[in-house]
Amino acid sequence: AIIVEGSLIFAPHTDPNHERFFDAHYIFVNKGMMEVGTEEFPYTSKITITMHSSVEDPYIPIYGNKVIGVRYGTLDMHGIERTPTWTKLDSTVEAGDTVITLQEEVDWVAGEQISIASTEFDGREGEQRTIIAVAADKKTLTLDYPLEFKHFAETQYFGDNNEDFIDMRAEVGLLTRNVVYRGDPDTSIATEYGATIFLHSDGDDSLTARLGYIECYNMGQAFKLGRYAIHFHMIGAVHKSYIKGLGLHQSNNRAFTMHGTHYLRIE
Repeated sequence: AIIVEGSLIFAPHTDPNHERFFDAHYIFVNKGMMEVGTEEFPYTSKITITMHSSVEDPYIPIYGNKVIGVRYGTLDMHGIERTPTWTKLDSTVEAGDTVITLQEEVDWVAGEQISIASTEFDGREGEQRTIIAVAADKKTLTLDYPLEFKHFAETQYFGDNNEDFIDMRAEVGLLTRNVVYRGDPDTSIATEYGATIFLHSDGDDSLTARLGYIECYNMGQAFKLGRYAIHFHMIGAVHKSYIKGLGLHQSNNRAFTMHGTHYLRIE
């Protein structure tokens, strides 16, 4: 258990490919500060913060376990900004395809993971793949494994003169970030009991949480009230806080397979 009543600061390495690993059961910031990069100076190397615990383990009152909990403190976690974090397919891909074309140029690179949303009534047809090559146009990606499902990407026109239309294209999102916050991979999926970030104080900006361009996976605790992936709990107005550019997913082959565990809630 890490209790922060001063400052817990993770400084990046000079080598952008260097990776640090940090493991804990509880990180509780009480009138202190936890910093993994800032908006002005993001974390520029790689770090993976892994949280452990089971539903039977002791709780910090209100905040729980397997958690970064913040009370009257500041949480800053900022990875390198990615452009864009998501886009859409330019053309339909069929089951068995390994190459997709996007609508806009991306800064994504080989080795990073993406998600492709379902375009059927079954949301479980969303898929997760790893990029193995990016063409010179920065729009064409080669994937590590053939797609299981068709993903539709066309503009459909309606009316007598085709004046009405709906852009029906599958969204494609980048999941990989250089700053990773996760539940342990050994138990989180099997038990549906992942990591959380739980933010709670009296409000009125007595707590500040700024999360930008980080990767969150194996997050949220199923069948537990309020244990969403990221939860601003009954906190009032938090004008200084924000969340942007996050990649939120499970560490398996399917993206967006919700089992009550992948939610971000702001009350």
